[in-house]
Amino acid sequence: MKTIIFSIGLVLLMLSSCDSEEINPTCDIVATVRDYTGLDGCGFVFVDNEGNVYEPVRQLYCGTPPLPKEITDDPLYGFEYVDGKKISFSYEPYEGGSICMVGKMIVVTCLQDLGAEEKNPL
Repeated sequence: MKTIIFSIGLVLLMLSSCDSEEINPTCDIVATVRDYTGLDGCGFVFVDNEGNVYEPVRQLYCGTPPLPKEITDDPLYGFEYVDGKKISFSYEPYEGGSICMVGKMIVVTCLQDLGAEEKNPL
């Protein structure tokens, strides 16, 4: 009997340690906001220090106020897009298509404005 109880406890312990991957919004990617509106179907993107391009996806809402919590909790809610602005962010991959097709589609989970702006060399 003790063996059965021990086995059940061991199985439960193993299952509890197999939690799904937790989201840790650490804002650990440093990037610059870039204005790609001159390209067909593009808007503002984030370009990190290695040159990787990220296309942030915003949640859209059609309706009358008040806005749902999912919209106001979005890190991009109220964010001012300015070409050259330095930011740090973290993300989850977005499963969807892009008209712009210049970078990886992402859902931003953490966003910090680093304040300093850098001039676009283009």
